[in-house]
Amino acid sequence: MKFAAGIAMSFLAATAWSQNDTELTPREMFYIKAPVAAKPPNPANPVPKKTTPVNTPPADAVASAGSNQQAPAPPSIPRPPLVRVNYTPLALKYSILEKKGNQFEEVDADTQFHSGDRIRVKVEANSPAYLYIVMGGSSGQWRVLFPAKEISGGNNRIEPGAPCIIPPESDPPFYFDETAGVEKVSLVLSRSPEPDLEKLIYAAGDPARSGEPKTIMAMNNPIDGAVVGQLRNEVLARDLVFEKYDGATPEGQQEKAVYAATKDQSANARLFVDLKLVHK
Repeated sequence: MKFAAGIAMSFLAATAWSQNDTELTPREMFYIKAPVAAKPPNPANPVPKKTTPVNTPPADAVASAGSNQQAPAPPSIPRPPLVRVNYTPLALKYSILEKKGNQFEEVDADTQFHSGDRIRVKVEANSPAYLYIVMGGSSGQWRVLFPAKEISGGNNRIEPGAPCIIPPESDPPFYFDETAGVEKVSLVLSRSPEPDLEKLIYAAGDPARSGEPKTIMAMNNPIDGAVVGQLRNEVLARDLVFEKYDGATPEGQQEKAVYAATKDQSANARLFVDLKLVHK
């Protein structure tokens, strides 16, 4: 895999957000903790229900009441209460890892790279979601970088606190050759699988991912860039915000990362982030 160099964020004027003191930054939204919903009672261990003692009439009194006497109604079985699912704003952060000596270090997203430089891309989500990473060239054809067969068997559902690194550490990193040009890398993060992308990536199966895991297709074949463009137009029309950060994490570690978030707290929240890789 070859890359042209020089990272430049494509924030797009349509996604600009005028922030004030009452609004959260993308980084703050990324670190919001999801509220914990109350769990329904375990049917195997039901919570005992308080009852009021009822005076039972003697047997002869019931017999003398005649045939019109109705039998007492059976006790009702309490149903577990419905639990409302609460979502936080969907957010991701990504960083560029450049090889420095024998290790990879986070570098500024606007670093000017040179031929021979080697990098990886690290992406992390703030909540369980489905991640797609695609690369597009000037020909209009796109290639899928993630999901990949080599990573979790092609499963692209990621969990918070578990960064996704492309290419994985077991594979050679991306490198910049001598050819000048611009490459586009797009990150798509969605709480639900994206049906159009799923049909292009997986050989068969229900886009809702019910039943057996689907078989990922060979990624040597390009995918239609029109699908990616349509998805970009749909998502970028939403209220997306971006923030570049160079500082300490909540754990006190230094990081250089870019945060992207949407204030959409529904089960259909989606993010679309463009990276432009420019080789000068």
